[in-house]
Amino acid sequence: MKLQDPREGEIIHIRKRPAAFSFFPTYHGATREGLHSTMFATQPWNIIRHELERISDPNAQRQALAFSNQARDFFTAAQSSEVNAAKPLLLYYSFLNLAKCLIVKKLGTALGTVRHGLSEKLPITQGAIHGHVSIDITQNPGVSAFAMFANAINAILPVPAAGNTHIQMRSQDFLGQILIGHRVFSHAEGLIERFISVERLEYMHAPAAKEAWIRARAYADDFTRLGYPMAGLSKNLSDAQIWRNVKCEHTIDGRRIIEAEMTNAVAYSHRPSQSLEPLSKMTRSRLWRSVTAVPPYRKYYVYHASSTQFLMNQLLTMYLATYYFGSITRYKPEQFDFILRSPIGPFVFEFFANQPVQFLYLMASEFMGQEVAKAAIA
Repeated sequence: MKLQDPREGEIIHIRKRPAAFSFFPTYHGATREGLHSTMFATQPWNIIRHELERISDPNAQRQALAFSNQARDFFTAAQSSEVNAAKPLLLYYSFLNLAKCLIVKKLGTALGTVRHGLSEKLPITQGAIHGHVSIDITQNPGVSAFAMFANAINAILPVPAAGNTHIQMRSQDFLGQILIGHRVFSHAEGLIERFISVERLEYMHAPAAKEAWIRARAYADDFTRLGYPMAGLSKNLSDAQIWRNVKCEHTIDGRRIIEAEMTNAVAYSHRPSQSLEPLSKMTRSRLWRSVTAVPPYRKYYVYHASSTQFLMNQLLTMYLATYYFGSITRYKPEQFDFILRSPIGPFVFEFFANQPVQFLYLMASEFMGQEVAKAAIA
């Protein structure tokens, strides 16, 4: 199919510098939008605590700070624990309490009874390593930590079949959506990788028309090496907003670049900065990101989903995987030892070596409404 020319426009600049793509690009100033900078922290826990201290309701604040203290203690204890001992369970309770902190912050009121909202089921077939997690969607969402966490981060959950209140999610489906260690997991499972890095995301606009959109660029050979069509870039970005591949003549170090852009632009009344937040909200559901210690401090990816997969929010997937392994560790530690010796064992070690800190920084960003990255101290 012949590609169309890209929409005429230019990169959005704010105060003479290009506006870097972010999940949290702007803040609301007294008279206009301000452009966020990355917040650097060696201890994101302190940033989270500061945000919780701003909760106006005293009961909610006390509860959130207590949850935060527990989350931090569990996290610290997990760092000195072995993967095949208590680390998965300790990290799950850290994540659970951290999620409850965010829920309280978003609600502004203290929580009552809270349940996991999840139950893990291991396979009964001899030698099988994959089970599933049952997720409470509609039975008791008001007391489900998982459902309330999803609501706090504006993440969509799957809809149960008619007559059901829960959905069953196979472990291979949510583990396959874990970014860090994905190549190791895919190799172990004999699967083609599904994450593809995005070389660049840029806010664009047409000043005369006062319309803005996002342009995405990726390396063509990242698609061809995996056997995916070039149109996969726009397809994998499309959700509430539809994208299209367009002509691109650019190369980087001799590598061909493919380009996609939003089909429909967003209108703004005065300044292009007014469009940044809504543009990011339209895009974030189809982007995964890793926290890095070097500029631009975030690396973005798209996921090439199968026709039957439900794409879970990145934070929810990390939370779900930690719950799954933590539950196995608690109730059937011998089964967890078996998983560690299985082909996906190296992935599990990789997961617990790197994902906890990634989760912590991504959560700190949610609390701040601003990107938080690890300070690079020589």
